[in-house]
Amino acid sequence: MTTRPLLARDRGRGAPAGGTRAGGAVGSVDGTPVERLPAWPLVAPFAAYLLWWVLGVGDMVWILAGGAAVVLLVGVRGLRLPPGMLVWLFFLAWVLVSLVMIDSTGRLIGAVYRLLLYAAATALGIYAYTARSALPLVRITGAMTWFLAGMTVGGILAMVLPELVIRTPMAWVVPRGLAANDLVGEMVVRRTSQWKADAWEPQAVRPAAPFLYTNTWGNVYSLVLPLVLLHLSLVWRTRWRWPTALVAAASVVPAVSTLNRGMFIGLGVVGLWCAFQALRRGAVLPVLAAGVALVVAVGAWAASPAGRAFTNRVETTESTTDRAELYRMTVEGAATSPLFGFGAPRPAPQPWLPSLGTQGQFWTVLFSHGFIGIALFMGYFLVLVPMVVKRIDTAGAVLGGIVLATLVETSYYGMMTGIMVSVVAACLLMRPDTVVSTRAGPRTPVPPASTSRSPGRGGER
Repeated sequence: MTTRPLLARDRGRGAPAGGTRAGGAVGSVDGTPVERLPAWPLVAPFAAYLLWWVLGVGDMVWILAGGAAVVLLVGVRGLRLPPGMLVWLFFLAWVLVSLVMIDSTGRLIGAVYRLLLYAAATALGIYAYTARSALPLVRITGAMTWFLAGMTVGGILAMVLPELVIRTPMAWVVPRGLAANDLVGEMVVRRTSQWKADAWEPQAVRPAAPFLYTNTWGNVYSLVLPLVLLHLSLVWRTRWRWPTALVAAASVVPAVSTLNRGMFIGLGVVGLWCAFQALRRGAVLPVLAAGVALVVAVGAWAASPAGRAFTNRVETTESTTDRAELYRMTVEGAATSPLFGFGAPRPAPQPWLPSLGTQGQFWTVLFSHGFIGIALFMGYFLVLVPMVVKRIDTAGAVLGGIVLATLVETSYYGMMTGIMVSVVAACLLMRPDTVVSTRAGPRTPVPPASTSRSPGRGGER
């Protein structure tokens, strides 16, 4: 759902300065020219995610795509890292060192898998920052729109067939011993929801497809929907306006069915930040109009059966109390191994609680990789905050809002899938050519930020 010419306004407002070694513009180099980097390593995993889910590849696609991105980037000499990425690379190194604390084969498989996902997010982020000709902003947000479309189809499928089990092609390929691992087994034999008809208490059907868990659905949705709405603003004057709007509108149905409190918090963070940045650039009336529309929409939803179900879940769930106890024990456990952590989550003393180091990426990193590990993990996003504040343009506000939402959501969401969106958004935030404002006024083209190249598909945003 992308389009050809895309123009921007207010070039230079909040754009990071180029020319530095860490974040300067990437130009022609002695190796493979950056103009020849293809788009597919980033587009394929996001846009076709529903296909990878059906095939049983699932989140392994991030690792495959990240590996492809690394291979393509290796041939680019003079490659420059996005600002702040060095902190993230130190985090990766610390995760690798922390593997020495693993005490079982099963935990080692999970720990290595998480390390590869972190590495994949790194590669995809650097690739999004570097391949500017092949990956203009509109193409990346278009890929996210297809991603959301796949999520919507999976979510609606879960609502219609909540007990559906799909034995994917990978189930016939993966060795039985490996498939016996809980994580691998859940990837190759797919379920559309976590709903059980024979549960002790009646449960609402909460979609999970095309992910393993409902919370993953909510986390990814809170990060992807803002990018889809950004895409809608970018293609508003093209034929892609209506398909994009349809995807965004249809996604609301499974989203509200997840009854996911954290999802609404994340969307609220992005929305409030975008409103604040819009006020900073003088767009008072649009913010007021959006606020009124939001109040009306929330009121209508609260009065609907979906709203009443959400309220009932908030009032009756005991997960908040359980999480608080789990987090307390996680911190106490991490304090007994503060340097390298334990390499991976471990069972809680109480059998009814989830494992220590789960129920939030912050706690997973803290327990698995110690206090230095969590400082590096959170530090990467925190060092971006000055740029988040500086980017008052529309695209910068959305990307910055995603960074802030990530900081908030790590406290209660496992983000091994959502981290792909977060790191890509963070790297796009640092690209000067992503400065786009939809404020009223004449549109003017933004010259390419990285190299001098002839007009064409690769040079558009």
